[in-house]
Amino acid sequence: MRFSIIIPAYNVEDYLLDCVDSVIKQSFRDYEIILVNDGSTDSTLEICQELSKKNKSINLITKKNGGLSSARNAGIEIAKGDYLLFLDGDDFWGNYQFLNDLNRIIENKKDIDLIIFPWSYYFSTNNFTKYPFKLDKINFSGSFKSDYMELINQGIWYPSACNKCIRNQNINDNLLFPLNITGEDVIWCFNLSKYVKSYTIYNNPIYMYRQNRIGSISYKVTRKNIQDLFFSIEKIINDVNFDNKVETYTYLSYSYLEFIPYIKYFVDETDIMKLFKKYKWLIKYAKNTKNNKKKIVYFILKYTGLRNAVFILNVLVKLYKSRK
Repeated sequence: MRFSIIIPAYNVEDYLLDCVDSVIKQSFRDYEIILVNDGSTDSTLEICQELSKKNKSINLITKKNGGLSSARNAGIEIAKGDYLLFLDGDDFWGNYQFLNDLNRIIENKKDIDLIIFPWSYYFSTNNFTKYPFKLDKINFSGSFKSDYMELINQGIWYPSACNKCIRNQNINDNLLFPLNITGEDVIWCFNLSKYVKSYTIYNNPIYMYRQNRIGSISYKVTRKNIQDLFFSIEKIINDVNFDNKVETYTYLSYSYLEFIPYIKYFVDETDIMKLFKKYKWLIKYAKNTKNNKKKIVYFILKYTGLRNAVFILNVLVKLYKSRK
């Protein structure tokens, strides 16, 4: 079997059919869908059961609620495919040739460890924004170790499991998702980077990342999100050795910059502000970012304090929205 597609599903009754349908309608058929109902309290389980009855390619796992990591791990443990893909239950793929294209890449590049692809932000049927990678004037060797720093600076190596097709042989006990934290992809992608030798890029933003869904983990940044981010940063820093220190700090610096705009919700919470101040030193490793938004945040933060940076960023966001 070529692909195992792992779909965690928690209270996604309004979106799950679109998600699974985007896989079932793929022109390439050598795959299994591992659908993991993670203790849903709406009609998600009933939808999962109905889907699994109708389609033999669907393996249904029903478990108590344990969070996204727990659901993904349950899928990993039974996956039979040569390659794994992760698709969240409220998202979907926007191209029915996707698996066929991936398979063609795998056939042409025998034993490739990883295929990375970009995503689109999906708001509604007629309102979505594609974010292909900017690959102009970049020479990637296909050796992950050689290209790692450039992949980070270009924003291609991003902490997300959902924009990667991973060779199953590389998945082991060290590549299960960490439990009981949000933002688990920061640690997981760092661990994955240790095992990847060869890679390629499929520059088609077919992953439709649904935006502004109430109830989604990413809908609102909470105290726990912030605390878990810094837990992940500290855990990774403790795992750094001399050989990969610069690359690792650069990788973490971009996760740090991602959360700077959200400081505005926590400026009066001393413990949260202490965490941001404690790890502010990471930003010096973001100086070579090619991502324009992160570049703006980097320069503002470099030359102002945290509070001033938040104020300036809020003004810029308001100006941007007023001109749209």
